[in-house]
Amino acid sequence: MVTQSITLKSDEQFGRRVPSESLGCVLEQIPEAVRRSVRMAMEGRSRSRGKRPNWLRTASDLRFLGHEGNDQTILHFEISTLKEAAPRLYEQQEIWPTRPRADDTGLDVLADVFRDVATRNADSERFDRPLLDSLSHFGNILNGTFSELVVSSHRKPGVEDVSVTADVINAARELGTNTPQPRRVRVVGRLDMVRASTQSFGLVLDGGEEVRGVMSEGVVGELGSLLSQRVLVAGSVVYRASGRVLRIDAEHITATTEVGEFFSSIPKSPRQRFDLRDVVREQHHKLGLAGVIGKWPGDESEDDILRALEELS
Repeated sequence: MVTQSITLKSDEQFGRRVPSESLGCVLEQIPEAVRRSVRMAMEGRSRSRGKRPNWLRTASDLRFLGHEGNDQTILHFEISTLKEAAPRLYEQQEIWPTRPRADDTGLDVLADVFRDVATRNADSERFDRPLLDSLSHFGNILNGTFSELVVSSHRKPGVEDVSVTADVINAARELGTNTPQPRRVRVVGRLDMVRASTQSFGLVLDGGEEVRGVMSEGVVGELGSLLSQRVLVAGSVVYRASGRVLRIDAEHITATTEVGEFFSSIPKSPRQRFDLRDVVREQHHKLGLAGVIGKWPGDESEDDILRALEELS
């Protein structure tokens, strides 16, 4: 077990006398964010239906040890390393470069996610849209009571600590808003790898590109007989905020004899980055809704639209 801290900074300098409601909000948001971040790093997705694997429950099991501080409020947690939480996963060969180091903790993984969000790395493999939505809820923590949250590093304490501010939360919302919605696909390629422990697989397209996939339904371990064969994958393609492919959420994988690059390609993201501010600027040169008609993508949720309007106002 490793001891790590999270520091809360505020203008009022609460120290040990932290408001209980605000403290409760922190203790509620942190474990959920750690759980989604670790799952993203291990499986390539931040959430899944069904029972959580035991290794994920252990990796995200933070034990609150107490708090201290004078000007700042320092929360102390106990958490296991990822190798202790998921020993079998670390005995297997690494397929993709997103797996954290064995002696990292879930808080280290969360810090990595925040680091990519802070730099607005739209091509990052460390987050998907559900994880970004979860991070946006940290706005409930940095809502005036606290102005900054610092996640300490287990790797290099004081050197790789990550600061989370309102600007970072806004970046998470912006990246989430600009992440294209998943798109239904049927893709043909060679099944290159299956990993039962994470329900994941690798698909090599005819052009040589390897795409990560996870089974959203069924059991990936049953696909062993199809290894190195040409298969048809039916499901949904999930995109990064940049519009590039992140993974395929597969519902069915079957052997196929279909050939041709037409069947072995993944469609581009359904839209490019949308910024409400750009549309409004253009509207100044047109009349009324003329500057908006035909520009709104139409696939945002109501929360996305309200956030964009709030940021614009």
